[in-house]
Amino acid sequence: KRQMILLKSFNISRCGFLTKRKLEAVVKVVLKSFGIKNGELSITFATDEEIMRLNRHYRKRNAPTDVLSFAMQEGRRIAKDSVVLGDIVISAGMAKEQAKVFGTSFKEEMQLYIIHGILHLLGYDDEKPAAEKKMRKKEKELMPLWQRQSS
Repeated sequence: KRQMILLKSFNISRCGFLTKRKLEAVVKVVLKSFGIKNGELSITFATDEEIMRLNRHYRKRNAPTDVLSFAMQEGRRIAKDSVVLGDIVISAGMAKEQAKVFGTSFKEEMQLYIIHGILHLLGYDDEKPAAEKKMRKKEKELMPLWQRQSS
């Protein structure tokens, strides 16, 4: 059975290096690694002001953030046959700032944010130390999938 992933992306030009086709390929590979064959999600590349407004409204935090995820199955692991996964909002500005802080590239930060957002849609959490450790481990496992897919 063929994998049917519907990805809607918005303001992808803010990402610079990324095309919709590359983004779709990576999203499919990451979801496939979880056994997810069907799904729908959106990824929006936002300005710092846009993501700050969302962060203030939904999380009551009056500051910009790197990634916001709005999972349809909030707080639960997603079923493998679920259709609508949710929405991811990523700040390109934060990626640029964080790349300087962590000594990485803008591209690496954006790749990490996309994977991070997908993990949130799949039920991963980074609010508590043990959960964050598990999520970071999964991010490290998934980053090479990105490199293989986009080379």
